[in-house]
Amino acid sequence: NTTIFWQIDEKERVHAGKLMLYDSTNGKRVKNPYPHINWIHNVKGLKDFNLKQCLFGLHLVNTDYSKPIAICEAEKTAIVMRLTIKDFIWLGTGNKNNLKLELLKPIKHREIVLYPDKTAFDEWSKKANELNKKGFKIAVSKMLENSDLPKGSDLADLIINEMKVN
Repeated sequence: NTTIFWQIDEKERVHAGKLMLYDSTNGKRVKNPYPHINWIHNVKGLKDFNLKQCLFGLHLVNTDYSKPIAICEAEKTAIVMRLTIKDFIWLGTGNKNNLKLELLKPIKHREIVLYPDKTAFDEWSKKANELNKKGFKIAVSKMLENSDLPKGSDLADLIINEMKVN
């Protein structure tokens, strides 16, 4: 009963399948008693598999060259945002530490806006500054830092909270 988030690159090559368990009542990831994250190559017993990740949603970058790229952390959030805010091509890093040069190389020539989870703004801003020195065009949104949401919240939490209010 897990969700598989396929990592497919800009050339439509499958890199990996990340399995995550979500609570069907609240849509949040199940983290207790353990994180419930696995990889399809582990499940299939592919012992010699060499995991080389790409950004979640990277296969979408060739669908519209006029749209800027928006990057959030969670794969689920990238999907929620793609359904609600269609002005961007939404990608997910898969975790806070996956915002790195190697994974962003395929979109270096694109305009990029980062949407870090709440409390990750400083860390992602520092990384964006480093990448901008290498020729990227990256801006970082403070939308969540300025919100009343709890630490660790992401854009999907913001959208879901707004839907509850309306």
